[in-house]
Parts: sequence; structure tokens; C-alpha cells
Amino acid sequence: MNAKTKPAQKNQGLTRRDLLKRGVTFISLSLMSRYMMMQVNPSYNSVFAQASTTSNSNKLLVIVQLNGGNDGLNTVIPYKNSLYYEARPRLAVADEQVLALDENLGIGLHPKLVNFKKLYDQGKLAIVQGVGYPNANRSHFRSTDIWMSAQPEKVVGTGWIGRYLDHSIARFHGASFPAANVQGTLPLTLRGDQVVVPSIQSLESYQFQTDSRYPQDHETRVATFQRIHSQTVADDPYLSFLVNSGLKAVESAADLQEAASKYSSSVQYPTDPFAQGLKLVAQILTGGLGTQVMHVAIGGFDTHANQNTDNVNHPLLLQYIDSGLDAFYRDLVEHNIADEVLLMTFSEFGRRVRENGSLGTDHGTAAPMFILGNKVKGGLHSEYPSLSQLDNNGDLIHTVDFRQVYATILEDWLQTDSKEILEGSFEKLNFIQ
Repeated sequence: MNAKTKPAQKNQGLTRRDLLKRGVTFISLSLMSRYMMMQVNPSYNSVFAQASTTSNSNKLLVIVQLNGGNDGLNTVIPYKNSLYYEARPRLAVADEQVLALDENLGIGLHPKLVNFKKLYDQGKLAIVQGVGYPNANRSHFRSTDIWMSAQPEKVVGTGWIGRYLDHSIARFHGASFPAANVQGTLPLTLRGDQVVVPSIQSLESYQFQTDSRYPQDHETRVATFQRIHSQTVADDPYLSFLVNSGLKAVESAADLQEAASKYSSSVQYPTDPFAQGLKLVAQILTGGLGTQVMHVAIGGFDTHANQNTDNVNHPLLLQYIDSGLDAFYRDLVEHNIADEVLLMTFSEFGRRVRENGSLGTDHGTAAPMFILGNKVKGGLHSEYPSLSQLDNNGDLIHTVDFRQVYATILEDWLQTDSKEILEGSFEKLNFIQ
């Protein structure tokens, strides 16, 4: 069949709307996670217009996750309790090495936590002892979800901070980074129904990516992307979400790069990944990006074997968090924002009281939490769990529900009602001024 006899065909070219759809979709998906797509709710024409403003706080919260189950007994040590040494004849820290916090109670810190001891003595560090929850789950995955969601009795898709952001999202309108995760995948802690929180691997990776072979095309491609995403697609809420999210992603990436370029500090951070992650947190917090919550994690705390080998495993991990958080705190002081930042640590569970046959410890229950900041009431809070009255599995019985810690932070620091976020009322503690 020649050209003259070939039957007429419909125009196979793309319409402007088709081009917009495809271009926006492919470009935007490269900037957004699958989770973000799952959270699109077409009934929200304007999240900001419909969200409540339950928080009036400008305070900043940094969450540090000790992933794997930190051994609380060898972190905050009952060095005058003979049962500790009986249960751990090879793993117990010798009493003369412990950094004593309270001679009368016989409580002290692991010798690697020298900066924690200094901050404790300065009244900047609060230690909440024996934190856990009823019927503790010893699975890494489930217990991590419980701590992140604050829902021990059911599985949910949102985290306690994600729900806080949902309730407070209107006040973040225009903020580049109301919250962010540094390194790793986005934790459940930060997932909400109405918020999209970025996970930033590094400054280098969190920016509009173009072909490095043609650097002269970068600005043109960014401008084209922004022009496409500035189009209005009012009749398609999903496409509208993609357009707006893509544009916001590019703008926030540019804001982060600008803030980082202005960052300067005399503080020398250690070179390990955890400390470098904290440095990125400091760059964001000092950059005026409207950030209120940051999350960073350090792994390796699942110490089933050879736990106490010096400069390996648990001692090395404690040294990392000690030196990293000390540098981070000094950086906040240098930038005059230490009064505005509260830092909390958590781990999905503690370890068993008794050491195992592999010179390690297995999954346990309660463990301490550290709260660091200029506005904390330093010292030991709550009671150390009993080593003589254990549960049916031979594990510690918690003396504080972790949701009490969350409720205290939500109400006394972030200044919001914790009841709806935590789906219950929990007695607050007294670690914030």
C-alpha cells in the first residue's frame, strides 16, 4: 500500500495535556517515594486550608534511633547491685570503670559515655530509666513499629510525629522542611496522612539531578521542570498532587543547598556516618528552613555475640553516639539555637538481664532514654527497674511507659494536645523545664 492509498489515521501525537501528564508523572515520581503516592487523598482540595493549628511551638525536636535494641543495663549501669554482676559475669562493666552519676543509688554510665557524663553534670542531660510498654514484643520489626506508631495494641500506618504534623500542618505552610529524615528510608515515626516528609541521604544527592555531562543545561532543565509544574490541573486531584509535590521538591532542594552553603561552624564532627548525619541535621536546623522535627538513626545494637569487645560492637557504638551528640550540641550552642532544640533517643527494646553463651545479650524489654537540651531538667528520672523482680521471661519490668515520654514532649515541648495523637491520656514526666 503506497502513501496515496494509505487510509487516513487519527492524529497519534500527544496533546498538551498528555504531555503534561506524562512529563509531570515521570519527573515527579523520581523525586517522590512510593509512600507519598499512597497517601494522596483526592478529597483534600487544600490540606493547609483544612488542617488544624493545634501547635504554636517554634521548638525543634531531634529524634535519634538506636536501631537493633540497645543494651540499657550496660549503658546506664547499676554498678552497686550484685545481681547485675551475677547475671553478667563476663559482660558486666567493672564498678571502678563506671562513670558514677549517683553514689547513693549506685547508678552510672558506661565508660565510653564521657561526654554524656559532662552534659549530665552540666544539667543538660536527663535520663529516663526503665522505659517500655506492657506485654513487650521482642521482634525487631513489630517493636520498632510500636515505638514509632505509639500503638502497642494495633498496627497502623502513621507515626506519632506524623500525626502531630497532620494536626499542625497549617502552621508549616511555606516551610521548606517542616520535618525530615537524614539517611536511610523514611521511618514510620514521620509518616502521616496529610504530610509528605523527605528522606535526605546527603546534600549532594538531594537536588535536581541532570546529566553531569552537560552542566550548561542544568538551569534550563530546572526552569523547564518548574514551568511544567506551574500548570494548573484542577480536574485531576492526583495529577495536581504530583504537580505541586514535584515543584515543592525542587524548591525545597534549592533551599537546602542554599542553607548548606551558608553553614559555617568551628565544631569538628567525627568522621563516622552517624556524626556526619548529625552534622547534616545541624545544617538544616541552622538554615532557617522552618524545620521542627528531624530523625536520624544509628544501627548495630543487636549485640547477640561478643558484645563487650573493646572498640567493637557495643562500646564502639556508645562512643559514636557520645562523640557525635557532643559535637552536635556544641554546634547548636555556637549557632545560638541550643535553647530551641530538644533531642531524644530511643531503641525498640533493651536486652536480657542475663548474658548468653556467645558473650552477648538477647532481646529484652525496658531500657533508658536520653533527653538532651538546655531546657531539660537534668538528672535521673523514674526508677531503675528491679533486678530481683523480673517478668516471666526473666526480663526487666518497665517503670515508665514510653508514651509518657511522648506525651511530655508533645505537651511540654511541642505544646500540643497529646491525647488525640497518642489516642489516650498518659501521665507526663518532669524532664522539661
